[in-house]
Amino acid sequence: MSNPTRSPSIASIVVGTDFTSCSGVALGQAIRIAAWSQAEVHVVHVIDTTVVIELEAALSPFQQGLRDGLTKDAERAWADFAKDIPGAAGLPIEVSINNRIVGILRRAREDKADLIVMGAFGHCAPDVGMGTVATACVRNSMTDVLLVRDTLSQKGTAPFKTIVAAVDFSPTSLRAVERAAMFAAKDRAELHVLHVCQDPWQTLHLGAPTPPNPVPAQKQYRAGLERRLAEFCRPALEPHEALQSTVAIYDYAGHRSGITEFAGKLRADLIVLGTRGRTNLRDLLLGSTAEKTLAESKCSILAVKPDGFEHPLAADETPAAVPMQQMS
Repeated sequence: MSNPTRSPSIASIVVGTDFTSCSGVALGQAIRIAAWSQAEVHVVHVIDTTVVIELEAALSPFQQGLRDGLTKDAERAWADFAKDIPGAAGLPIEVSINNRIVGILRRAREDKADLIVMGAFGHCAPDVGMGTVATACVRNSMTDVLLVRDTLSQKGTAPFKTIVAAVDFSPTSLRAVERAAMFAAKDRAELHVLHVCQDPWQTLHLGAPTPPNPVPAQKQYRAGLERRLAEFCRPALEPHEALQSTVAIYDYAGHRSGITEFAGKLRADLIVLGTRGRTNLRDLLLGSTAEKTLAESKCSILAVKPDGFEHPLAADETPAAVPMQQMS
């Protein structure tokens, strides 16, 4: 099996920040990843256009230079925010006024970023799942996105300890294993390569042919899947000789939730999975399995994009040219 065409290396990282605690943890992780990958870090804070327009409508003509004032306020907030994050104080920040999703993705395109890093949520921290801006960036980004949750195991710049890479035998999921193996090798983390499926004997129709002794057949089926999974992942794992990795077949009805359940049992702090790029609108944006994982995860997620994935929000377009339903 051939490797995906894009290199797994990381040379440029864009970090979106809103000065919340979760975005501080994300920034710390980005700086840590940049240290072992020799990547440049570009920090961006986007002031939402809608808020600015509403302020201008309410204050004009009495308030002049509102946008300049908001930008300077953000720069001062960054100086105060960065001083408590190791390695952040020396980083410049770009402050822009835009739709927040468009602004982050534009910065990633202009910097030719290999990775976008964001906090999983802003001021409102859900117990499970990701915030709306974070999820929208995953849907629309043309590059890989790491959403960092502010959990007890990921305070500050702690390395990832247990990583789950989800595989559906697609080329994108092989890219996901490559990314997961690189992170696990650098962090000396355990890597569990996972394929979720449902035992086919659970879905047979009444009267359908069944093996005379289903238990040996089930064991044979599972062993065959494990061999296929190990062989599929071999090109991504071979470059990392010291990597501690296992392959796992997890039997779960409705496999989309099986990823988060398996990760929860291991107390994983990072799930790595591929997103899809099919022709129907839902799968073009993200893919139903990735969507479900984003909604249910209690740990950080690295969403890996298909090779050659393109989306208008991340392309070279002005915000006015982007349909509003894609900016929600």
